Amino acid sequence: MYAGRAFERFTMKSVITVCCFFLFFAALALGQAQYKVLYSFGSNPNDGNLPNGGLAFDKSGNLYGTTLLGGSGSVCQCGTVFALSPSQTGSWVETVIYNFCSQPSCLDGAEPAAGLLLDASGNLYGTTTVGGTSQSGTVFELSPPAVPGNAWTETILWNFGNGPDDGTLPYSQLIWDGLGNLFGTTSGAGVSAGGTAFELTPNQDGSWSETILHTFCTNGAPDCPGGSDPMAGVAFDKSGNLYGTTYAGGFDNKWGVLYKLSPGDGAWTEKTLYKFSGASGGQPMSAVTFDNAGDAYVTAYDGSANSQAGCGGVFKFVPDQGGGGKKFSYLFLPADTGCDPAAGVLLDKQTDTAYGTTRLGGSLSGGNIYKVSGKRGVDLYDFCSEDGCKDGLYPAGSLTMHKGKLYSTTSQGGDFNHGVVFEIGP
Repeated sequence: MYAGRAFERFTMKSVITVCCFFLFFAALALGQAQYKVLYSFGSNPNDGNLPNGGLAFDKSGNLYGTTLLGGSGSVCQCGTVFALSPSQTGSWVETVIYNFCSQPSCLDGAEPAAGLLLDASGNLYGTTTVGGTSQSGTVFELSPPAVPGNAWTETILWNFGNGPDDGTLPYSQLIWDGLGNLFGTTSGAGVSAGGTAFELTPNQDGSWSETILHTFCTNGAPDCPGGSDPMAGVAFDKSGNLYGTTYAGGFDNKWGVLYKLSPGDGAWTEKTLYKFSGASGGQPMSAVTFDNAGDAYVTAYDGSANSQAGCGGVFKFVPDQGGGGKKFSYLFLPADTGCDPAAGVLLDKQTDTAYGTTRLGGSLSGGNIYKVSGKRGVDLYDFCSEDGCKDGLYPAGSLTMHKGKLYSTTSQGGDFNHGVVFEIGP
């Protein structure tokens, strides 16, 4: 029903000890990482297909994620929310805890592209790119059953497309502030605008209210200097400002920007910190990650550098006294070190070493897991290393750390070419 549009546009909460954190990164640095597939999608009837987002762990060590397609929705196979639970034998058991498009006209949402946000009570929050009352996407909550084994309960917190100024097509993961409000982005808005940044606030009666913090490419400006089409969500700095990237707009109206949104009296103000040029990377889909000094790390999905056309790279932005940014770029060279990173990075804040995934590149051209230290990219694992790419292919999700190991998904590959959940660690 919606798969063509969604696939075309976009084809942690855990506590660990400082000791485990350092041992893990030290092991990766020495090349001791061990890779393992925890689950291949398509293993069960009506299973999910095409996981694009990252993963979230609960307090019991279960992990949760989404698939863009698959499931047993009554209208279409338009995505799932799944749980993976470790067993005593070392294997992992999957449970599909929700099938989207289970309601007429997909009023419960369809095609979730991003990962999930987990609260202290075990509720899951996420977005669907389409579906809902206006077929423009939703924000949903899934609440666990009081009796284990019973069904989870979905609640739609917001239907996008409510009015000419509301957002549409949310591809981003959500974040919290300290007051329980949700923040995210939409890649479209209204008739001509290029996306929004939004806030959802809970009301006493259980409903939620939306505030549009910023509309990108306001009034359909032909050059979109402030960026348009944000694919990733937003991140807070220590002062309460929001940072993010846009896939388009900015320089030459196509390479995207790094932006900052600052709160004010009833309004938020956008400042464009950097316009990607394409000559050194562009079209970022990445969320922003901050180090201890407040420097911002993002990835660019595309762009050319040093004759390596179209492979993008990892960028570090150091703020100056005027609030702008000074750019230092770490590019994947040669292409067998990775190409087209869709997700942001996981950062070792002690050494400023970044870890992430690329959708393409690597020595086998199926994507890889990489680290970047200084200006050098290192290939930690190449996907499609096994016959038939049973180890996974084309990762697009962010990395999550849990008990000294990294976890994420690949969108394809595995036993049934529907994607995998993987683990890598010492």
